[in-house]
Amino acid sequence: MAMYSAVFFIFLGFITTIDSRNHLQEHRVRYLWEKITEKLINKFNIDDRRLHQHDILLFPDIGFQSLNNNNTWKVIIHGWKYENNRLKDWLKTTTSLWIQRLTRNLIDPNDKLYPNGSITDARLQPFFFSDESKKIIRITIGNKVQLLHTDTYGQFFEQIEITNDDIQKLKNPQQQNGNVITYEAMSDDKKYSTGIIRLIESSKGISIISDIDDTIKITEVFDKIRLFANTFIFPFKPVPGMSDLYQQWQIKNKNCTFHYLSNMPDQLYTLTQEFINSNNFPDGSFHMRHFGWAIASLFDFLHSQSAVNHKISYLRFFLLNTIRDFVLIGDSGERDPEIYGAITREYPERIRAIFIRAVNDESFDDRRFRDAFEGIPKEKWLIFNDPKQIPIDLSRAPRAIVQ
Repeated sequence: MAMYSAVFFIFLGFITTIDSRNHLQEHRVRYLWEKITEKLINKFNIDDRRLHQHDILLFPDIGFQSLNNNNTWKVIIHGWKYENNRLKDWLKTTTSLWIQRLTRNLIDPNDKLYPNGSITDARLQPFFFSDESKKIIRITIGNKVQLLHTDTYGQFFEQIEITNDDIQKLKNPQQQNGNVITYEAMSDDKKYSTGIIRLIESSKGISIISDIDDTIKITEVFDKIRLFANTFIFPFKPVPGMSDLYQQWQIKNKNCTFHYLSNMPDQLYTLTQEFINSNNFPDGSFHMRHFGWAIASLFDFLHSQSAVNHKISYLRFFLLNTIRDFVLIGDSGERDPEIYGAITREYPERIRAIFIRAVNDESFDDRRFRDAFEGIPKEKWLIFNDPKQIPIDLSRAPRAIVQ
């Protein structure tokens, strides 16, 4: 009962003050989003004057040259259309339902929680937005216009073909070595946003596929209570040394691109992008999952079979559409060893190295790792607990480390 009392009073304070703080919350969320997009504006000259309406969120994605036709690029568009409902009664009801789900599905009577902070409004706010289904989204890339439709969760995802001539016209050589283009999205209710596409050479370079939680950001997804606290209460904390490692990888390896493949809810994208920026991780594309209330809990969301399928699908997509080499980096808190092992057995010549951060004090020679990487040469995979154990020059195979 003490556990439920603690959780109850945390949320009671949030609910009883929500009326007086509603405008302040909106201001905080708006301030956060504007800070993130301000950095994007400075880098990519994005016209962001209307993004504060928060009605369309566009996730940074990728564009790559077709393997069958050098004159054609395939650009991936991914966004979320939602409604920021400001009705106080609706927000109270939603909060109440959220609390009920949390206490029923996330908190166990035997668990202990000693939070030294309060629920962070900016992290909860995106979960209160309403997904807008069956909306028309007008995508404009240069002179090309295409209409998309949102699905049940307000998501829209499309692969659009652009000629190489048009891509070259859209490039700005002063930005990211000319490997970034922008596009515009407008909904049928006149909401507007600007998105970023990171262009990758299909046949040259190395792509780093990186997990986020417990790989570069401390989340502790294997523990229900710590997962909750690190997601909604405590400041995001980087894994020591990982930012330096990624920066060195970017400097030392030619045509090195980064792609953040995570099972965390895309409702947390803006906060995650801020984390990447503030901790000097390299810019990259984002590939997250959408959290819907039909899912029992955040813990179940992260540890479900659909979470495994999400990562496998994206890895296959990258591998099928390029002939680049890939480096896969993740952690032992989720199913990364098993996922990366399976993909490497499918594409043994394409995966240059696998790095797994041990987060549960496992032995580097743990049976789980040997099973996950069965049939894969030992020099191709490495279990680590300190980023300094990982080579900077990715042209060389990782060196086995004995714990």
